[in-house]
Amino acid sequence: MPRIVRLSLLAIAILAAAGPAAAGLLTFTVVAGVKTLDGATLITDPLGQESLSGSTLTQLGSPGLVDPRSGEILGLTVRITNTSDREIAFPEFLPGVSVLTSVTGIAGYATKTNVAAGGAAKPGGTGTAGAVSRSVLDLTVPLEAIAGAVVGSHGGSGGAATGVADCWIAVTGASGAELAAILAGLRLAPGESVEVEDFIRIAAFGRDVESARVAFGFDLPTFSSGGVSVTSGAWTGAFLEARPEENPDPVSAGVPEPPAAFAWIGALAGLGLGIGRRGLRL
Repeated sequence: MPRIVRLSLLAIAILAAAGPAAAGLLTFTVVAGVKTLDGATLITDPLGQESLSGSTLTQLGSPGLVDPRSGEILGLTVRITNTSDREIAFPEFLPGVSVLTSVTGIAGYATKTNVAAGGAAKPGGTGTAGAVSRSVLDLTVPLEAIAGAVVGSHGGSGGAATGVADCWIAVTGASGAELAAILAGLRLAPGESVEVEDFIRIAAFGRDVESARVAFGFDLPTFSSGGVSVTSGAWTGAFLEARPEENPDPVSAGVPEPPAAFAWIGALAGLGLGIGRRGLRL
């Protein structure tokens, strides 16, 4: 048998023995920070989007949410669940969270959507910066999109902001370093979950047009660990209904208008690591 044929057969045999790469899947549930129109605070993703870039207008309208308080810097606690049939081990270095913002439903204006991908982790090197995506049209307040910082080999997070005719939203994801404080080295068996505070932060919000849908979303970029390629389904929701009138609460802060919000986010990004975060494994 010619040598070239033997080598070809050997290569085919090695590939066949290796088999397809193992795959893991994570899904997200918001457990604190926002409410649905019927008052629920435990909010799964009913549509199972594959990625933020594939989100449609229909997906961005569900689930419907009640507007947050005016002036509030809103951090969402997110439950991450291993919905695959194999154990998922989080690596030492993690990517940052990807985010989406969108404003639609305003007469005379086209839909505006911004997607900002989280940066990849780079073991042995410097992590990749998260993307920044911003679009503003006829907005009377300042609005910025700010990404989470790169720390060492961890990826930075995405920052997205969309503003149209006095309806606006700005969102920043948790950086890879912030996630690693809870997730690095953690193993999730099939069906197991872990909760992460401030997985994303809504840094600015306003909805002054009743018909407007002010939407946001997030996911985690694909990463690999222990021979398993791990992907996540994107979670999205849309603010559709004004918050009911209630007695003022002197203790609570409401979603800040942009300048105060971005000063807060900028300071947090400079610190790199989230302080006082908690992870709860279920």
